[in-house]
Amino acid sequence: MENYIIANCTDTGRVRSVNEDSMTTFDSPNGRVVVVCDGMGGQKAGDVASQLAVAVIQDILTDNTFATAEEAINSSIIAANQAILRRASQNDGLSGMGATCVMIIIRDGQVYYGSVGDSRIYYVANRNIHQITKDQSYVQALVDSGQISKEDAEHHQDKNQITNALGLENMTPPVIGQMPITPEPGGVFVLCSDGLSGMVSNNAILNTVTRYDLPLKERADMLVSQANDAGGVDNITVQLVEFPGGGGKRGSMQPNGYNSTRAKKSHTLLYSIIGLLMVAIAGGGIYWYLNKDSKPQTKPEVIMKKTQTQAKPQPKAETAEPSAPETTNSTKEVKKVITVKESEPVKTVKPKVTDNKISTKKAITKEAQKTTDKKGSSKTEEIKKKIVEEKSGDTGRKEKDGIVYENLKSEKQLSR
Repeated sequence: MENYIIANCTDTGRVRSVNEDSMTTFDSPNGRVVVVCDGMGGQKAGDVASQLAVAVIQDILTDNTFATAEEAINSSIIAANQAILRRASQNDGLSGMGATCVMIIIRDGQVYYGSVGDSRIYYVANRNIHQITKDQSYVQALVDSGQISKEDAEHHQDKNQITNALGLENMTPPVIGQMPITPEPGGVFVLCSDGLSGMVSNNAILNTVTRYDLPLKERADMLVSQANDAGGVDNITVQLVEFPGGGGKRGSMQPNGYNSTRAKKSHTLLYSIIGLLMVAIAGGGIYWYLNKDSKPQTKPEVIMKKTQTQAKPQPKAETAEPSAPETTNSTKEVKKVITVKESEPVKTVKPKVTDNKISTKKAITKEAQKTTDKKGSSKTEEIKKKIVEEKSGDTGRKEKDGIVYENLKSEKQLSR
């Protein structure tokens, strides 16, 4: 079953003495029909044209069944145009009368629409407003040709001049929506004369229509009041069709409070759920804050492990001399020899002569004499052997910077 609500309001405004707007809504074999017409042509002629248009549209769609909703819209509007022309031809006082027209047909859960003139249909959904009809007017032609902007068109002095209407011999057929619209839950269609659209901005219409806390009829009345507050220079008519979603009876003629009460209950439930979630989040945050020091922190532990791995403490050197990296066997041997020399230092005087072999020989001879006094002649033989090796140049003993190093393979290893 279809589920929607229809509410409307019309007013003469603050300048005109006669309301030339007309509207209707009715059920038909072709679906639910909603129509707004804005009459023109004088105080008497304008209201006659708009009333005749809605009456003919209702008769055609009630008495006939069309294959499609598009065909129903097109045929009924063309019939209204012919009726206005025929009536004007019968009465000279009605000559030149005409009317704009916007209408929708709700059929099988979809909305079909058509228009003639500058009355408008808006579709409001997801907090956005879309104008789904295009004005057939002189100013809109200027916008389409790029001569003025949309903003300029809203305040143009000729914005009330239209290029198509019911009551013209050469009326252009109505513009039919290429595709029907499937309403979203909460979607609202706004059908209105230019007495509303010319006085109230699209954003203001959006903000009022989406006041779901208010009954739909009250929202329609608010729109008319806003147009009057802005000046009310023209007649004002609006019809709202809201699709609240869900099943149930066809809601077109239900009391306004029925669906607004459901909306209030839905909002109350939603706010309650949001409130509970906020309390739960706040409670969790307080619990975490009170217990954060007592619980082990995973992330700091990971950081601490990384820090320990990357920065190991270095042992202090036992000597003032810089220690070489322990990467080769020769380096370990150098450290060992240096340690021995520190515990049992051997005073080696840097020779004044340039012959390194002679100075080295004297140092070894002096050491040999000391060793002979302590350990006997066996050590003397060893020292003599070292002297022989020194002469042949095959010794592992080197001198560098006044310190004697033993068991060095080469000076290159020392410099490394």
